[in-house]
Amino acid sequence: MWPGINDVTKYVMSKTMTINKSDWKNAVFLKSVDDIKKLKNSEGSDIQVHGSGNLVQTLLKHDLVDELWLQTYPITLGQGKKLLDDGTIPAAFTLTDSLVTPNGVIFANYKRAGEVKTGTVGA
Repeated sequence: MWPGINDVTKYVMSKTMTINKSDWKNAVFLKSVDDIKKLKNSEGSDIQVHGSGNLVQTLLKHDLVDELWLQTYPITLGQGKKLLDDGTIPAAFTLTDSLVTPNGVIFANYKRAGEVKTGTVGA
């Protein structure tokens, strides 16, 4: 389903997996935010998070996010998990790419842009 996924290193943080063992090849378990900081400061590819809102919130709270790739769907469900929850630090991002599909899904990619600057919408 995801060609090449077993060939690359995967970093895992889990509250439910207590054994440092995975059926995935090349899986490395991280135990703390300090482990993520060390990984981020090392040489290698970008760190990507797929399917973990909790981990994204942790990364945002510790200023470890360089890019956001967001998808907005034109529906409201009334409940759900917030991406930007309590504890998220203020950070500025610049739009680097966007696409709106014919059915209204918005794909927006943002790159970290330093400190937050307040002003008007047009500024």
